Amino acid sequence: MEIITQFINDLGNFIFIPLIFLILMKLLGRPLAECIRSAMKVGIGFIALTMTIGLMLDTMAPAIKGMASHMGTQLNAIDVGGAATAVMGFGSSLGAIIIPLCVIINVVMLMLRLTDCVNVDVFNLHQNASMGAIVYAFSGNFLYGVLTAGLFHVWALIAADLGAKNNNQFFHLPPGVSISHPVANTYLIFAYPFHWLFSHIPGLRDWNVTTETIQKRFGVLGDPTIVGFIMGVLLGFLGYGWDDPYHTIIASLRLGMYLAAVMLLLPKMTSIMMEGLVPLSNAARKMLVKRFPNRNITVGMDTALIIGHPSVIAPALLLIPTIVVIAMFLPGNTVMPLGDLSQFVFFIACMVPVFRGNIIHTWLASAICFGGGLWIASWMAAPTTEVFLKFGAGGKEGVIYSSLNPSANPFTGLFAAASEVGILAYLAIAVVLVAVGYLLKKHQRQAIAAEHQEVK
Repeated sequence: MEIITQFINDLGNFIFIPLIFLILMKLLGRPLAECIRSAMKVGIGFIALTMTIGLMLDTMAPAIKGMASHMGTQLNAIDVGGAATAVMGFGSSLGAIIIPLCVIINVVMLMLRLTDCVNVDVFNLHQNASMGAIVYAFSGNFLYGVLTAGLFHVWALIAADLGAKNNNQFFHLPPGVSISHPVANTYLIFAYPFHWLFSHIPGLRDWNVTTETIQKRFGVLGDPTIVGFIMGVLLGFLGYGWDDPYHTIIASLRLGMYLAAVMLLLPKMTSIMMEGLVPLSNAARKMLVKRFPNRNITVGMDTALIIGHPSVIAPALLLIPTIVVIAMFLPGNTVMPLGDLSQFVFFIACMVPVFRGNIIHTWLASAICFGGGLWIASWMAAPTTEVFLKFGAGGKEGVIYSSLNPSANPFTGLFAAASEVGILAYLAIAVVLVAVGYLLKKHQRQAIAAEHQEVK
């Protein structure tokens, strides 16, 4: 199994995921030529997204580091980013068992009618593996690490059902597609209480800032590319310093154009991946409907399908400098956000439909979630460093490592706390998750029955 997980790491998501798509489509009886074309588009979409997001972080990094330098910081733990933790997760002790473990959990939950999601987002199971590995290092108990990885997947599947209707309506996903991305579904659950809270705060509840209202109110200035340009220029002014005003102005204008390009390119890159997705989605749904009659079966996939929406990109861009500033002034924080800053589009995407595209509400809720998560990341810095040095790539002795994904994840903190209580805490979490899954499916079945009754 270790050879298999190493092979997955070596392939990377832009080869491994298309390979999985090709195999699945062939198993579903699609012609080989169609399978190859769809798989290639999915792989090209991943490469295009990676290049665009890499462009965003590469161009923003000097300004972000400049802000940190100007404000002064003594943060000594480095956020290594999702790519590094992916290698760490699949390479860890849990990496060898994470895929079969999560497949078994998915099948059992389908049989028990606790979920209607069939997860094919296999690559992102590295998030489960790395979270489990961190809790294992923290607790010294391998079983707790396995339970962490497994129960995190239980939540991801439940949340895929919870967000399916909103995601499909808001992002216009193909029928039968849900989002099973573990980290995105972590923050989905926080969107609901924050949406309720914001809707009861005078002033804030009336501040409905969406991409549509911005364009309507400000005309051409509300175009997503113009918004990206303005945000880039302002970030440059804050980060580059004014020792050389000419250089600062030129560099800020360049950064603005880069972020304008990101706002335009991300949706187009996402559409390439969607072209490859649709044939698999249609074929899988057709087969699953036959296998599970009277069930609203969905195919669980990555948030890469939805991150191109302007309502996701805008708050994610705002969040990058916000979290850096919070990190500098948050008492007790030791983590400097860096590697995962470009990943906010993936992390917050499922929150956006709950806030109905409201950029300010999404940004504010996300800032609170990730700001608080920095405390968890600081708490988990020692076990993250231990796992990264042992299983990661490029780790150096004497350097402290952490991450926003998964070290800052609220579930990481929950399971780490549970490991200090013992097995009964894990059993309690499992019972709560099963109860939530059962009640959610019961509510959804009642809602569907009521809709059918109204049609009659």
